[in-house]
Amino acid sequence: MQYTQPSWGGEQDSPPPPKPFTLVQHNCLGSWDVFLSLFGSFTQLALIPSVVALQDPPVYRGKLPSFNSFTVFSPPPDRGCKPCVAFYVYNSFLATVSLLPRFFGRGDVMALDLFTPEGFFNPSTTGFTIINSYSTKGRLNNTRSVPPDIIFPVSPLPTLTLGDLNIHHPTADPLRVFKEDEIATSSPYFDRATELGFSLLNVPGVFTRFSMSLIGRPGVIDLAFACPLLAPYFTEWTDPLPSTGSDHIPILLRFEAPLFRAPPPTPNWALTDWPTLESSLKATSISPVPPIATTLSMDIWFRTNLDRITAELALHTPVKRVTFRSKPWWTDLLSQLRRAYNSALRSSKVDRFNAALLASARAARAAYFKAIKKAKRDHWSAFLATATPQTVWTAKKFAVGRPPPRLPELPGSTTPPELNKALLNHFFPGDPVSTPNSILLPYTDCPALVAEEISRALARSSPSSAPGPDMTPNSVWKRVHRVAPHLIQDLLSPLVAHGFHPSALLRFTLLLPRYRAIANLL
Repeated sequence: MQYTQPSWGGEQDSPPPPKPFTLVQHNCLGSWDVFLSLFGSFTQLALIPSVVALQDPPVYRGKLPSFNSFTVFSPPPDRGCKPCVAFYVYNSFLATVSLLPRFFGRGDVMALDLFTPEGFFNPSTTGFTIINSYSTKGRLNNTRSVPPDIIFPVSPLPTLTLGDLNIHHPTADPLRVFKEDEIATSSPYFDRATELGFSLLNVPGVFTRFSMSLIGRPGVIDLAFACPLLAPYFTEWTDPLPSTGSDHIPILLRFEAPLFRAPPPTPNWALTDWPTLESSLKATSISPVPPIATTLSMDIWFRTNLDRITAELALHTPVKRVTFRSKPWWTDLLSQLRRAYNSALRSSKVDRFNAALLASARAARAAYFKAIKKAKRDHWSAFLATATPQTVWTAKKFAVGRPPPRLPELPGSTTPPELNKALLNHFFPGDPVSTPNSILLPYTDCPALVAEEISRALARSSPSSAPGPDMTPNSVWKRVHRVAPHLIQDLLSPLVAHGFHPSALLRFTLLLPRYRAIANLL
């Protein structure tokens, strides 16, 4: 089976950022069928993994199987014992790096030292180490065959440690009921990892092994750790591949530079089509309040009307699609130089023996890339020259990069509220408490909400404050109120009159002095 992967080289006029580094980890149970099923499933991935780390691979007469487009590295047979770990490196990736396999005089652990002068995630990260181990029951009670100091070494290079460690620990499996010997066995490993600053990459509670017997419990024993130098580049721990027939799941690890993680699309409010939007907002009206106001009906009524307004705003506002290829430093001069360079390059390819055309292409190329470097320097210098105490942290973010996410992405949870709910349900399970759908009675002595009060509340709000979950900043709500003052007034008046706080109000950032419930949530 032949796999193809996009070239790691970039275009001549704009070198692309480093490709994400992906690695697959799996225990093959010594089965050829599991091995072939694993490598056959790589066609379902958008990017072929650069490295495949296997534990208990199939071995025949002391040799491991080969697979097209991959090169295998494994410990040499030791005293007649077969190798228990192996690395399969994708040939397209292998052609771009220098690789040094390291062995420890045993077949259950090995390491790969990878080097490249261009850097893996940034120019300073020219190398890192991957340690693959298959730890089984040791000779003594509460021990494993591979000691912690081998799995977690002290190294100046970024280090990734992974493997089937056959240990159970509350950090990896918080809901498991542990035995004393399980804690005694796993504690030396996690204590050593904590001492050296290694971070567990597994999603807590996601099982990596399912016993084939009816009495065995599932567990989290296929573990991955990253040292402090590598942890900032870790982005994803997932199990997207189908079952291979093993009782272990295939695990995909992904690493990439924080600077090249494209932010999610957000509305570009500076380009809102206000002339068209203003007429649409004036024609929009809030639906009547339900005849019988209950907590459920009022919540649905508020959410429906708020969604109508925000959808109208989004309809007339383009979306920012910032990627790692966005170039705020680009100028018209660079466009002209690029056209000149491409033209000279095409001419030189027509007649490759014309020395004048070749010299012209080289001169155009040198001028083009020299202008790019100058434009970058000038843009960065201008940005720093105009930096204020409020924007100095933005400069730091551009120079250092975004920090990695501190919480993993749990299955089925993509937004912060979903992640919060998943964590609460996971660590604090309990019987759901249903909110009674009670009838709301209006307050007869409550003064009516007028447009002037809303205008004063909006005037006190900062236009530069971060928008709420609906991504609508205060500056937009100010203009909406100037254009169609009836919208916000008709939307909030029933809530004030009934003293009700709907759940969707978390998405609305307006602060009214009389409505203190809103203030408590801002």
